[in-house]
Amino acid sequence: MKWNVVSRGGEFARRILAFIAGHPKSSGLLVVAVALLAVVAVGARRAGPGAVVLETARVERGDLEREILATGVIKPEEGAVVKTGTRFTGVISRLYVRLGDAVTKGQLIAELDDREQRFECMKLTATVQKLRQELVLSERNYPLQIAEAGESLAVAQADKEYADITFSRTAPLAEMGGVAEADMDSVRQQSKVAAHTLALRRTSKARLETEYTLKIPYLKDAIAEAEAELGQCQTQLSYARIISPMSGVVSAITAQEGETVVAGLQVVNLITVLDPNRLELQIFIDENDIGAVRPGAMVRFTVEAYPGRTFEGAVALIHPGPELRDNIVYYRALVRPAEKDVQLLRPEMTARCRVAVDRREQVLLVPNAAFKWVGNVHAVFVRNGADVRPVRPVTGLVGTTATEVVSGLEEGDLVVTNLQLPAELPREWAAVLRPDVTGG
Repeated sequence: MKWNVVSRGGEFARRILAFIAGHPKSSGLLVVAVALLAVVAVGARRAGPGAVVLETARVERGDLEREILATGVIKPEEGAVVKTGTRFTGVISRLYVRLGDAVTKGQLIAELDDREQRFECMKLTATVQKLRQELVLSERNYPLQIAEAGESLAVAQADKEYADITFSRTAPLAEMGGVAEADMDSVRQQSKVAAHTLALRRTSKARLETEYTLKIPYLKDAIAEAEAELGQCQTQLSYARIISPMSGVVSAITAQEGETVVAGLQVVNLITVLDPNRLELQIFIDENDIGAVRPGAMVRFTVEAYPGRTFEGAVALIHPGPELRDNIVYYRALVRPAEKDVQLLRPEMTARCRVAVDRREQVLLVPNAAFKWVGNVHAVFVRNGADVRPVRPVTGLVGTTATEVVSGLEEGDLVVTNLQLPAELPREWAAVLRPDVTGG
């Protein structure tokens, strides 16, 4: 509906009167001219000179959301991209996947030439086996040797006792001259030998017992050390087999079969696996708007790949760290898209986002286009029949296309959304459009 009132009614009326003056006999035209002048005068008084109403809309009740417009990027979630590599130095002997292949967790995806490492593991395995056999041998032989030393000690003890008895019997006879001096020297020498032999046997037995006590733990420690070296060698050998750490698709391959991989202090990345079902939307919210965004806020976004389709999600987390872009501080709001939408989205897609930060239900709504700046005053023009008047309503939540009206307007009021104001405002509007008037 369009309603036009032209304030140039005076000029129009003068032209009519001039026409009638040139045709004095046309009294009927005179009556029409008077009627037109009356209509123009009334229209000029009600709408203001030169005001043209082009479009109108009704004040209605409805739900309203305040939305923040922002740009976002589709990214893999943390942990959804894993770069698999190796700390092994060697030639890539087999590559079992290609770019875009689907893989499962635990699947073998590449192998490196591991012959040298396998030989080293075989050598350490033999060392462990040898030490274990030595431990078994020691655990069996030392008790036997200790027992044998005990028997030798008993023999030496018996010899010592016999030598002592012989010496005690021969010594008196030698003093009386009944035994030759050479025989006495032989008896004395046998007694001393028996004593030293007994001490030697006792020392030998103690040495074997000490060796047995220390040798067994020593061999066990040596076995543990060798097993640790073998385990380290086997771990290093396992680096030659590259296993997929998760299910997904191969998104990057940095080396091919036959190429030599030289691993230093850092792991060499060979194959990247991406889980396409674990994507998130990272929205860059201006620092001036981040205070209004809360976890759980509804987000609607679109991507160029699917024109006309709107995706939805909710804010799961607001990243605590800032991000500086073009000297403007942003904060990232992380959104988990719906599971059905993840299948359509791809990493690095740009999204145009609308973040709902506030909501009102069943409130009076006025289109944003109805608010006009008249000087320094923000007003709404209400049409009532042929009459148009300015109103300064008290507003609440401001949405993208409509604004909540708290007071000053009623449901069903007809507001002007497209209006051409006259150069000179009617005097009856002045009281409403004064900057010191707060509205109502």
